[in-house]
Amino acid sequence: MTRTTLMTRSAAVLAMAGALAAQTAAAQTAACLSNSQAQSLAVAALPDALSSARRACLPHLPAASALTRSSNKISQVYQPAADRAWPVAGRAFLAAVELPLPPGSDPQIFRPLLTAAITALVEQEIKPENCNAVEEFYSALEPLPPENMGKLLIALMKLDETSKKPGETSKNPFTLCKDSAK
Repeated sequence: MTRTTLMTRSAAVLAMAGALAAQTAAAQTAACLSNSQAQSLAVAALPDALSSARRACLPHLPAASALTRSSNKISQVYQPAADRAWPVAGRAFLAAVELPLPPGSDPQIFRPLLTAAITALVEQEIKPENCNAVEEFYSALEPLPPENMGKLLIALMKLDETSKKPGETSKNPFTLCKDSAK
């Protein structure tokens, strides 16, 4: 696996909260998401994805690594940003997996489903041999505000989509609207 492929894959694992949608055939025909919806979803996914990556890599990284030391940053920076992003992200997640929300329902009731999907995907995808690359990726992005990380992760998703060969199935967990390129 090339370093670029690994970085793109790590980015997708860390950000794409709609990963559950990627596991279903319905995801390929699901409603598309705007950039702002996708970015909210990425920001909302960050704390759970980072916590899962941290747990998966803790035994394989030095104690001084950024990911190993990230628990305070996750709770103090990423979690509040995720909470602010959740109202938009929750509805975007439901659109991505095509789960209609009954009128008057709060998407908060689906947040544990999203958390479980993120945790399962990260634990499934990150192997011990990937931990150094995940650490490099995280340490390079750690100074960015969560919202900027969300934007970057969606840009990586777009880049991955444009590099896809004809006939190749998308690995992205949800579909971005074509007119949301800007």
